[in-house]
Order: sequence, then structure tokens, then C-alpha cells
Amino acid sequence: MATGAALAQSNVTLYGRVDLSVGNLKDKVKNTSTTQMFQGGEGGLTTSRWGLRGTEDLGGGLKAGFQLENRFNPDTGASQDPYFKGESSLSLMGGFGEVKLGRSRTVYHDVRALGESRDVFDSAFTASSNGVFKSGGDYASRFDNKISYYSPNMGGFYAGIDVSLDEKAGVSQDKYAFKAGYKQKEFEVALAHQNEKDKSDKYTALAAMYDFGSFSVSGAYNQRKGSAANGDDSEYALGVTVPVGAWAFSGGYAYSKTKDSAGGAKNGKASGFALGATYALSKRTRLYAGYRDVVVKNNVGAKTKDERLVAFGMRHDF
Repeated sequence: MATGAALAQSNVTLYGRVDLSVGNLKDKVKNTSTTQMFQGGEGGLTTSRWGLRGTEDLGGGLKAGFQLENRFNPDTGASQDPYFKGESSLSLMGGFGEVKLGRSRTVYHDVRALGESRDVFDSAFTASSNGVFKSGGDYASRFDNKISYYSPNMGGFYAGIDVSLDEKAGVSQDKYAFKAGYKQKEFEVALAHQNEKDKSDKYTALAAMYDFGSFSVSGAYNQRKGSAANGDDSEYALGVTVPVGAWAFSGGYAYSKTKDSAGGAKNGKASGFALGATYALSKRTRLYAGYRDVVVKNNVGAKTKDERLVAFGMRHDF
């Protein structure tokens, strides 16, 4: 009887996602054109994954939770590295909010994702992907050895903070991030900052989303302050999604500029344009098609990338 009571207060869920597409990737600069099968993170909606998550009711309003999430490439069956790349965490939750330990997404990444949420489904087709938003240097979407705190919802306002311990003797390169935002049913706006001392990069993002009912829009402004060698980035993104029954249509545009690098060596510009559509066969399975056009230019205006991606695929959640 005691065992049954204990089990009734706990739950563990197996979940996952498989995403595969077939399409063509063409780069005019390299003069290459490849028709291939893509795993979702390269030419689809999302990277495939499986995971375990669960909570235990500790009483007194407290809960313990865990999440382990593997990322894999279903086109080859290979697991991505590290094995639990998506998340490996342990949490304590209550009226005070949530304290989480381990590896998980940074609060800065949450805000970046908000700014691209209506830009072709925040996917591999999103206009800012594949070089547009990382011409000078890309941010870390997850931290290892991370201590996080997420506030409870306070009348629509929320906040969060991450500290990643460097754990190298004689080196002080701890990373941190924080966010603050406001969310209602149809509107959300948030500001975030991330400091990666190991790369001498500081990132700031301001993002918003508004759902008008018949369509929704998202937008973002991101800034990276980097080392003298890599310079600084300024990035802009805008997206719109229109639901029509089982269909959803989306488009997006993104632009970035790198400046102030030593001697102008890393300076440049990049832009992306994207279109996509999904069709829900059920609550868990959808078909999709996407198009992404990316152009990256160096400090003298020469193209270093002129790439087109077209792909058709299916995603199934379980």
C-alpha cells in the first residue's frame, strides 16, 4: 500500500519526435547542387529527439523534476554528441518558482526563439538560419554545469537567470544569462542578455510576438559585442504565420551586419528570405514544405555564400 501511494505521487513520460525531409541544397558560390535526405535540424522543422521527463510531488507545494533528452539523426540513426544534448537536468519547483541544475537551454535562447517563433516555424527554413545570424559569431543555446532560476508568473511578468560554472582550475570563465518579460494571451515581449566569457562575446536580444487571431507576427533585434578580432553583430528578424484550417503558412526576413573587426577582416553583411507551409494530418503528424534563400557577403562585398534550400518532409510527435 505504501508503494502504491508513492507511485501515485510520481509520473514519468517517454516522449519524442521524428523529422525527415527530402530536398535540394544549392550554393551558387561553390557551384554545388545536392539532392538529399535531411534530418530535421538541417532541412526540416526541428531536430529529432527522444526523452524521459517526470515529476514527484514532495508535499507542501514542492515538486522534484527531471528531464533527459537525446538528439539524433534519423536519416542515419546516429546519435548527436553529447548523448543527452537536448537536456540533462534536475529541478525543484514550488511557489517560489523553479531551480534547475544541469544542462539545458539558456534563458537568452528562449528570447531568441520568441523573436523567430513566427518566422517559418523557428525551423531550419527560418530566414536567420545557416549563416545570417552568426556571421561574426554564434551564441551557445545551451550551457553545461548550469544553475538556473525561473520566477513564477507575476501578473504576466516573468524572469530567469542562468550561471554556468567553468570548472577549470586557475581559469575564471563562468558564463551567465538573464531574461525578463511580459506575457498575455495574445502578446509577449522579452529582453535577454548572455555573457560568454570564454569567447569574449556579449549578446543582447529584444523580441516580441503578437497574435491577431487571423495571423500572428514576431520580431527581434539582437546585438553581439565581440572581441576586437571578431567585431560586433547587429541582427534583425521579422516573421508572420497565417493559420487556415489544417494549414499554416509562414514567411520571414532576416538581416545582419558585422562591423568593427580588426582591420575590417570579419566585417560583412548577410540576409535571408524564407517561405513555408505545414498541413496537420493529426495532432501529432504534419506534412511540410519550405524554401530558404541566404546570401552572405564579406568586407569587400563579395559573396561567400549564396544558398537555396527547398525541401518537403514529415514530422511525427509521440
